[in-house]
Amino acid sequence: MLVLFAQLTTWSNAPFAKTITSVMASLVLVLVGGGLIYAAISGYGRLKKQAAIEESNPLSPWLWRTDWASRRAGSQNKSSEIASWIMAIFCNLITLPFLFGMVPDFLRHGDPRVILLLGFNLVGAILFINAVRATIRHRRFDNTYFEFDALPFSPGEYVRGRIHLKLDTLAEHGINLRLSCVRKVVAGSGNNRSTNQIVMWQAEQNVPAGAVGPGPLGRAIPVNFSISAESPNTDHDNPSDQILWMLHAQADMPGVDYSDDFEIPVFRGAASSTPASDFGTRITTGADNFGFAAPQTGDADSGEVPQPAHTKVVVSMGSGGTEFYFPAFRSPGRALILLLVTVFWSAAAFVLYHTHAPIFFFIIFGFVDLLLIAGALHVTLGSARISMGSGEILSRMGIFGLGRARRIQVSNVASIVAVASMQQGTSSGNHLYAIRVRLKDGRKFTLADEIDSRQEARWVVTQIETLAGLRLDTHVEVDLPLGVPPQPLRPTSSQVFTPSRSSTSTTASLGVFFAMVTGMIGFMVWRMSPFSVHRDNSRTAAAAPAKPTARRIFSAPLTNADVGRVRALPAQAQAEELLERAIGHDLAALDLFDQQVGRWIGHIQMSDLMKQLEQRSRFSKDLRVRYANVDINLALEGWQKNKQAADLLIERGSTDPRYRASAVYYLGMLAGRGVDYERIHGVLLNYARYDQDATVRRWAVEGMRFLREENVLDELFTSFTEDPAPSVRDRAGCNISDCGIFTRKQRMRMVPKLLDLAMNPRTTGQMRSWTFLTLQEITDETLPADAIIWSRWYQEHGSEKMAEFERLEWWQVRGDE
Repeated sequence: MLVLFAQLTTWSNAPFAKTITSVMASLVLVLVGGGLIYAAISGYGRLKKQAAIEESNPLSPWLWRTDWASRRAGSQNKSSEIASWIMAIFCNLITLPFLFGMVPDFLRHGDPRVILLLGFNLVGAILFINAVRATIRHRRFDNTYFEFDALPFSPGEYVRGRIHLKLDTLAEHGINLRLSCVRKVVAGSGNNRSTNQIVMWQAEQNVPAGAVGPGPLGRAIPVNFSISAESPNTDHDNPSDQILWMLHAQADMPGVDYSDDFEIPVFRGAASSTPASDFGTRITTGADNFGFAAPQTGDADSGEVPQPAHTKVVVSMGSGGTEFYFPAFRSPGRALILLLVTVFWSAAAFVLYHTHAPIFFFIIFGFVDLLLIAGALHVTLGSARISMGSGEILSRMGIFGLGRARRIQVSNVASIVAVASMQQGTSSGNHLYAIRVRLKDGRKFTLADEIDSRQEARWVVTQIETLAGLRLDTHVEVDLPLGVPPQPLRPTSSQVFTPSRSSTSTTASLGVFFAMVTGMIGFMVWRMSPFSVHRDNSRTAAAAPAKPTARRIFSAPLTNADVGRVRALPAQAQAEELLERAIGHDLAALDLFDQQVGRWIGHIQMSDLMKQLEQRSRFSKDLRVRYANVDINLALEGWQKNKQAADLLIERGSTDPRYRASAVYYLGMLAGRGVDYERIHGVLLNYARYDQDATVRRWAVEGMRFLREENVLDELFTSFTEDPAPSVRDRAGCNISDCGIFTRKQRMRMVPKLLDLAMNPRTTGQMRSWTFLTLQEITDETLPADAIIWSRWYQEHGSEKMAEFERLEWWQVRGDE
């Protein structure tokens, strides 16, 4: 940008260019400065109002949004329209000076760099057109909203209501509705920051035009979905990892199509028996790891999937059997975007070639350009054919259908699944799907891709499985990277929903925010005033913004002098310093921690620092520190390590359904610290096996990770392989692999069972993925996800690895620090 600006201001028509550039630059600065001031003033008022709402309704998060509190969800189109215009104006204020100042001269001189500049200005034109379309859509359909029949919507019940809009044209093909539970994960930081959308559950329906009735704005579209009892709550607690429930509506119309998105509140009511959060959940690579038991209109893992009303796949019968043909250009939106990017990148490579740029840059740009061209051809002209007949699957993918044919014997197929790609951008649930076959030897092949309908992908899978005589398995896997963090929350004894922030923390946040804004404005005034002759390194008096709690580094282990100092500290400071020293493997601090922890009960709380220390100690590579994690959790919850506490927890778990999940979790901690082990073991095993509530079974499995005996790993393996809820199986597998307080040689003993599970042809693809992940974490080996390779490794190196673990100290385990 700075290079282009310098060229612009030194061009032959510099006076004109400088005038245009100055005006545009001034407008940009005025808009940015005015926007910041407006955001500071209005933001303070909104924060103050929001804090008051949350404090007045601490247990009702569905009342924290004004539209939800009035039993409606406003359309996200209005905010999208405003954002579109801001982006369009800002971008064009930057690009137009180059269009008027440099493009005419480039054209007169035949300079090829004009292609690059025109492409640069094309971005602004596209954004402007997008903003105009958003405005036309808003004016045509008015301020649409979704009116609730219930507040909040609850898992296990119905999502019912009406979408109110102005509709002056009949939707001949009806209105397509899609309800999605979406996990929104923000990963990375700075320039590498990205937002990914993971569809956890989805259901679709088409509302016929005749079912659209009258409404306050003109028309009302009826909405009626059923959702599973195990569905997760709406969760905005962590901005980097949120659970959203999105209702998407779309209809083909003459001119601008109707398209709307609404976020709806899904929460368990006060009478619910399950905690709303999960603690330490491991994310895996399958979509069904979230434990949904979907309704008929959603994603059931087995059973027939009805054919969608509109499909792009062409099904035909021939002499060779049934053929599924996926034609070219089946994702037009994606194809158009990729084509534009390819054209722009090719223009850049062309300019580099004609301006005699260094050959290194031309090679890099040319290589990337070839990849983009290949991708554009695949998305635009790629087709796929899948034929079923004579006990084999014939697959052919390629441009114009000219790819290599692959023949797969049905007897070699372990499973066929639909796979969703990661989505970036909106939350409406628009993913692309592929159909993947997994062989019994662990190899995987893609039969078709670029499918834009989840229902269509699942329907094709059921048809192929039925024709092949395979067990129906229609769950949707997600190619989810292992680096995506979970959403852990501690179960609490007194409430189900996320507690509101205290008035102290809210006031402090507002104070810091105001200090930052005041400092920024003061700095700008100071720089523009006559007193700006001060040196550049002068400091303002504004307070620095609050920073996340930094890790302390202690120069030496705890000394006798330190012991006296620590004992004189308040309980909260004592607990935090000793736990942090213990995490750093300070044995003296760990001993003092054991002496003092019982005295902290009722005097410590989960501060920001304590939350960090609790998470770090939970995954320590020292079992002694993990035991300290157990002790601090019991102290935070107010439980003594004695039989009376065990009696109270067992009684409360049996009589209080709301606290049952928490009770079994803390019972496991007590047993792990030697309190009434045999009785608690039996109680936890009974809940893990026979409780009707999957959430209670999951937390019983979590509690069992503290029980330390080898036979408990066998019991966890039973839950891992036999429990009907994927969420329970997921946690059982994690506790076998590296969570809890089992030793490395105890976990190593489970490898033969895991290998048998991986070799079993009836093991589902999701379970096989979890099994290989567990094997990697137990053994520290990074072998391919191939049961034969793992079996060969165990035969050759298993005894050697076990001997290595037997030489370790009892407390040495796999961990973070």
